[in-house]
Amino acid sequence: MTRLTPPTDHDYIVLGIGGVGSAALYHLAKRGADVLGIDQYPPGHDKGSSHGDSRLIRLVYFEHPDYVPLLRSAFELWRALEVDSGDELLKMTGLLQAGPAEGEVITGLLKAAQIHNLKMEQLTSEAANRRFPGINLKAEQTAIFDENAGILKVEDCVKTHVKLAQKHGARLKSGQAIGWEQEKNRISVSVGEETLYCQKLVITPGAWAGDLLPALNPFLEIRRKTMFWFDKHLPQHQLHNNFPVFFVEDEGHNFYGFPAMDKKGVKMADHQGGEVISSPAELGDSLDASALLKTVGALAQYLPDVGDHLAHYTNCMYTMSHDEHFIVGQYPSSANVHFVAGLSGHGFKFATVLGQIMADLSMTGKTQHPISFLDPDRFQI
Repeated sequence: MTRLTPPTDHDYIVLGIGGVGSAALYHLAKRGADVLGIDQYPPGHDKGSSHGDSRLIRLVYFEHPDYVPLLRSAFELWRALEVDSGDELLKMTGLLQAGPAEGEVITGLLKAAQIHNLKMEQLTSEAANRRFPGINLKAEQTAIFDENAGILKVEDCVKTHVKLAQKHGARLKSGQAIGWEQEKNRISVSVGEETLYCQKLVITPGAWAGDLLPALNPFLEIRRKTMFWFDKHLPQHQLHNNFPVFFVEDEGHNFYGFPAMDKKGVKMADHQGGEVISSPAELGDSLDASALLKTVGALAQYLPDVGDHLAHYTNCMYTMSHDEHFIVGQYPSSANVHFVAGLSGHGFKFATVLGQIMADLSMTGKTQHPISFLDPDRFQI
């Protein structure tokens, strides 16, 4: 007797069309998959983690040297996306990173560079200040310049992935996914009052991971973060052109910033800290006065030419894993469900390669990318 497979609406569904989800949608559609993307907000929205004009991409990675092979692939895939779309998405600026010689940033950079034979330039604070007028590092800090770094246009990256995915036949649906269930021969996905069915499911939920990936809940925390832009009347000078992105470790803070890309001015924020919230519904648009005060202090120290006039701010969310590394793989006891979660505030630069990994795992059950260090099993989920 022939066994009949229950009908499905789509072969693949992607839940969450932010940075990684839009990339997964694109890579699946480009390979000819019948795929539907679902999100409660339009592509490039400002209600999650993938907005705020810019994200840093860098090759020498202090967080863990095992990210470097993924970064090499990410650079290639972002450039390929530019070719496919004709859009400029990545501007190379170089990156100046600084901090105490024995700190997490400098020691991590040196370790990654040594393991992967990466090119970088170590500088004294005095030499860095001379080389990049406008920067004012502290005398006791040391610096590393990574020329293989730059700025990704974050909303444009998401919209471009979606646009090209649709060109390859992907479809989009607006609505909030409130749950899914692995049935015997298919997966049901609840979107509002509607139920859709698919054979393979990709979940890239960002801060909504607690609802859609409940087994991960004990290992995740949502933090509300505020990004600031200063001095929109800044005259044309060194902070607009030929100026690097910067990242400074300073007494428990990691301040990062971008040269002015538009009339909003210079962007700066603290990568550390943030207010813990219980759900994305608490994001809101209120200004974090404590974070602003700390950022203004860092601005006065490290970019004294920039005025402290606050031109703009926006809130986003970090979804932190307990070890601050990504969680990537198959959902427990669900062979046809794969996910990316816990990007911990440093994931967008990897979005396109993580999307490719989701397509690999969904379509073939394996990937050539080295992701064993990101396996969910490390949490004994």
